[in-house]
Amino acid sequence: MPRRTDAYRGLAQPSRLRVMYELLERPGQALTELAAATGLHQNTLRDHLRVLEGEGFVVRVREHRGTRGRPRELFEPSGPDNPVAAKRIEDAARHGDFMRSVMLPESAEATDSDAAHQLDALYEHLDDVGLEPQIEEESLTVQLAPCAFHALVDDRLPMLCHVHAELVRGVLVQAGGPLEVDRLLPLVTPHKCQLLLQRTDAATKAAATMETASVDA
Repeated sequence: MPRRTDAYRGLAQPSRLRVMYELLERPGQALTELAAATGLHQNTLRDHLRVLEGEGFVVRVREHRGTRGRPRELFEPSGPDNPVAAKRIEDAARHGDFMRSVMLPESAEATDSDAAHQLDALYEHLDDVGLEPQIEEESLTVQLAPCAFHALVDDRLPMLCHVHAELVRGVLVQAGGPLEVDRLLPLVTPHKCQLLLQRTDAATKAAATMETASVDA
């Protein structure tokens, strides 16, 4: 399927993944600090940050200073109120609802809409970053193509996986619902990674509590 015109391009370079990693590890860094951490020239870094901001991954804030002097611009990962990310999630939910009404009209009303909308948003995000998701709803398992850069930066594989896992967590939180990340398993085969989800809604927790109580009894 061809990428949409608004598909994420911000993660199309390994350098931007490195920038995201540094900001996830230590939010609120100034340009000079990020340049030192990533080894990127400040002009190159400005270009990367501009793209990441435009696609809703990063926001800039003004430093709160208790002394005189011009406050610095600091960069951090975007939060749940980011309007760019919110629009993507809303669009994904609308598209998912439409597809379910067309393909599965008899079960559309019985669908757990919160979880379904989380999966809609998750699919769009993973597809847009080129991970070719195949979602298995019953087992809450997502089959993924490996990150395009894993062979180029093999020694940085944990960094790449950490960035993708944290972005997925953000998508699920912003979409709102009972699903969250359990774990991300890189390269379960040479050509496949797996994202495992889990439910944390009240019904699931109650069932787990009752099961534990019956075992203890």
